[in-house]
Amino acid sequence: MTGSIITLTLKDGKTKRYKAAWRAGGKQKRKTFKRRKDAERFLAAVVKSVHEGSWQEVKPALMRDVFRAWLSDLDTRQKLGEIKPSTAASYRSGVKRHFNPALGDYRSDQLTASVMKKWRAELADKVASGAMSQQSFNNLLTLLRSILGWARAPAQCYMSHDPLVGQKRLRIQRCEATFLEDSDMAALLTAVDEPEANAIIHVGLFAGLRRGEIFGLQWDDIEVGDGEVGGRIRVRRAVWRGTISTPKSKLSERTVDVPQRVLDVLAAHRATCPPMGPGVVFRTPTGQPMGPDAWYAGTFCKIRKSAGLPPTVGLHSLRHTYASLLIRQGENPKYVSRQLGHASTSFTMDTYGHLFVSTSNEAMRRLNEMIPVPARKLRVVGGAGGGASTQKVTKR
Repeated sequence: MTGSIITLTLKDGKTKRYKAAWRAGGKQKRKTFKRRKDAERFLAAVVKSVHEGSWQEVKPALMRDVFRAWLSDLDTRQKLGEIKPSTAASYRSGVKRHFNPALGDYRSDQLTASVMKKWRAELADKVASGAMSQQSFNNLLTLLRSILGWARAPAQCYMSHDPLVGQKRLRIQRCEATFLEDSDMAALLTAVDEPEANAIIHVGLFAGLRRGEIFGLQWDDIEVGDGEVGGRIRVRRAVWRGTISTPKSKLSERTVDVPQRVLDVLAAHRATCPPMGPGVVFRTPTGQPMGPDAWYAGTFCKIRKSAGLPPTVGLHSLRHTYASLLIRQGENPKYVSRQLGHASTSFTMDTYGHLFVSTSNEAMRRLNEMIPVPARKLRVVGGAGGGASTQKVTKR
């Protein structure tokens, strides 16, 4: 089967159209193009796929219907436990806020590269104005690429082309993490005037939990030690938009070593706010987990202002500070990575590499001072005159 190109002349006698014709599944198929080279390119691809046995008849649909079908599949995947509820919720938000308004009225087989170029330009305006971050742009592009890949699969076959060919993610310049100096930590802890806020800040600052992990903490996650060295916290839950879910990733589920001071502060909080309901450590009066956003806006911002710290200091700054403290006291990068629940040690090094460099420099300075220098003459072979020479070295 080779197919053919049929040239059509419209009623004005000048305008031409080009119809690609081929046979598949015992039926004659046709598709019309404005340009001959587009028809030829399409026909060549179709003929190849027919010969290979991979050809599928495209069943075009409005993109909003494609998105609706994909969301239905997403619901099934969530019920089967293949995807976290928080992740599924973020995907639904992306479809509702960004994909349906911009792309929903296009037919799937007419979603072209030029349409995607226009969509990218609109998002670029949002990034430039500060309404959208570069990371959010990358996340949307990745999500749309996944949806369109699903739409091209034989089970759906809403389209046969990839309109995102050539569309690349943005290269984001990673900024150095913001962390508190010793004086900043002292000011922040001094500004706290009630046990609950004191416990939240301690867990972030000296256990390094992410903010969702802090507010997902339950009392049975805390393992006390001998009352002197410290204990451990099992990170098994996280709060996202008022719902208790699993942490960010599989490696985020971890056991964190914590100093005794954190356990003492948690015990003081427990005395004033006994467990109720599911045993959430930081709870509302009804026993439900507190919302990280609400606590940040209503409590942390006031404490930060009282401590004289800049608005750039947030709850995640506490986690960065915790990492810097471990690095400063010379802990192994693997241990630091495990405590933080990072996906890999390389990610830890990428984020905090500048701190490891300064720590290693200081370590080499201390080691250099400890090396004994003998007060004796050293024989140096190969002096300026070709013979042996001596150099007197005195101990410092």
